[in-house]
Amino acid sequence: MKPTTKPKGTPEQRAEEEAVRRQHAANPVRQRPAGVINRQSFAAILRLVARFKAVRESQGLTLAEVSERMGIDPPALSRLETGKMLNPTLATLHKWAEALGQKLDVDLSPT
Repeated sequence: MKPTTKPKGTPEQRAEEEAVRRQHAANPVRQRPAGVINRQSFAAILRLVARFKAVRESQGLTLAEVSERMGIDPPALSRLETGKMLNPTLATLHKWAEALGQKLDVDLSPT
């Protein structure tokens, strides 16, 4: 299991981080960050995340069970499922699929 302690920053850094956390807790990101990817690609990611969650629920698995299989903390998986973390790596998506007994297929097509 990964250590859960984080390096301590200066009081100013901790205050800035806490302010950002409060801001995002009050108004979490629910839309595509400007200039990152086009709308279709963003929607495809959201659909994929929804499918992961639906598969987990259909298998009767908890966040804790799947996150343990993936080797991540349950809150990290929750952020993925709720769309609060909108930029998962391909490695994370592959681990997620494997944890659910699924296979992730990635394809390239012309726009």
